[in-house]
Amino acid sequence: MLEGCTFLFDEAHGYRGPVEITIKTEDGSIPQFPFLIDTGYAEPGGHGGSGHERGYDYLKLAYAGKVVTFPRERLDLLQPNAYAMVHFVVRHPNYHIQTLSVGLGPIDADDPHKLTITVKPFEDMMQVIAERAEAFKIKRMQFQPDSREYKSADFIYQQERFVLGRAIHRQIDKTRDVYLPELPLTLQQEVIDKYQPIFKKWYYSVPETDCHNQVLCKYRILEPRRKEYEGF
Repeated sequence: MLEGCTFLFDEAHGYRGPVEITIKTEDGSIPQFPFLIDTGYAEPGGHGGSGHERGYDYLKLAYAGKVVTFPRERLDLLQPNAYAMVHFVVRHPNYHIQTLSVGLGPIDADDPHKLTITVKPFEDMMQVIAERAEAFKIKRMQFQPDSREYKSADFIYQQERFVLGRAIHRQIDKTRDVYLPELPLTLQQEVIDKYQPIFKKWYYSVPETDCHNQVLCKYRILEPRRKEYEGF
């Protein structure tokens, strides 16, 4: 009976962390500016609900290749010694937003979880979507314009272009609203000076970025951009 109850005396009972995170870039580069790591733990909700935030809520800056440590914390768990799903979101102006969800079990303070999060350059992600769209643009030419196959390929082409535009918008918005406010003021200006022209180039590379209705995109992909780039 005593052996079955050892968890009652476990020093890690209910605790999660510390967690050591290392950011690795897919292209092997070391960017000038830091990454922003956002963490959080949410207890799963019932009946398909999204759950409620329950702790492990941190924002930290980390440079590629350098270890950043998140502290040991006692979480408000329904089952104290169960695995807790902790979410890590990594942001950087030049890299696609990367999310990692990891189940963390009880752990002693001297034995940290070690995680590596690999991030993909945003332009590489843009290229993947653009190539996917182009493939369906070419595929539709194999069919008659009034055929179901043509319309299907054409719709997917439009949809992928819309996804690309939306991804660019999101990258700009999240950099402005989430990433920049966490930097020192001097560093904020350096980021703006470097990425303002880059974001502007991305913005105008996809005319249909303004589409909020995918049906309208069918026509707007043939038109010049309607909105001007507002930047930061």
